[in-house]
Amino acid sequence: MTVEKVKVIGGKKNFWIWSEESGFDLTHPPTPKSSPIYPRIPLATTKSRAVIDPSKSALVIIDMQNYFLSPLLGRPSNSVGLGIVDKLVKEVIPACRKVNIPIVWLGWGLNEQDLHEMPPSIVRGYEFGLDENFDDGPKDLGSLGQDMGQLKLDDGTAIEAGRVMMRDQWNTEFYPRLAEHAKPHDIRINKNRLSGFWGGTEIEEALKKRGIRTLFFSGENTDQCVQSSVQDAYAKNWDCLMLSDGCGTTSPDFARKCIEYNCENGWGFVLTCQQLVDGINDVQTTPDTGK
Repeated sequence: MTVEKVKVIGGKKNFWIWSEESGFDLTHPPTPKSSPIYPRIPLATTKSRAVIDPSKSALVIIDMQNYFLSPLLGRPSNSVGLGIVDKLVKEVIPACRKVNIPIVWLGWGLNEQDLHEMPPSIVRGYEFGLDENFDDGPKDLGSLGQDMGQLKLDDGTAIEAGRVMMRDQWNTEFYPRLAEHAKPHDIRINKNRLSGFWGGTEIEEALKKRGIRTLFFSGENTDQCVQSSVQDAYAKNWDCLMLSDGCGTTSPDFARKCIEYNCENGWGFVLTCQQLVDGINDVQTTPDTGK
């Protein structure tokens, strides 16, 4: 009889359990010798198998806001970002709701103090029009905090776009097709840097309060706000799994490949939206039946 080789990866307070059969167990039992935790979700990823506890997991949706996605601002109507919206709405969010995985809506939302403390390296991107993701070429939407004026909806109704990147404005609302799927018990966090985990937001407290240990990342841009958030979350002891086709960027493709390479080999794991959905559909609720 062959005894399965098992490794404990990490320290006493934060560890994974690895075996050839299950891959990496990210369910975080009290001790390595504790009974397996159920329900558990088995996942295929680009590098190995993994298992997660849905009660300790959350889906983080980053920056899928009107400012970055809305055709009313000249954004492409067939953009990569809107394709991700479809995937999240049709596949990922319903699957997460099925097993009570909470949704974290993490997006830009500045206050007046943030404007005074914003690093020039971030301000530069808005002052010099470095964003080229528009149908008709580069377009200046204004500096951080600047009033964007009125926009007209398809029915002719005029709305105030609000001040650039400020909280509680139309431009920082999550894109409507996503926002309509938000629930009162979801977690909503305003961020004031590319990363939502750099230390200047309330996200860490909100996640720890719920006992969340494992994070699935989606949103845009893969190589900017998603990458920054993943890397900071990884450094602060969260398990990080990036949904490769649930993230997007307008950068050259080598930028995406670089982030996925580092995530699957260092920061955590990479998988597709379908692999997450398949895992959820195969949730194991008991050790005997697996269902």
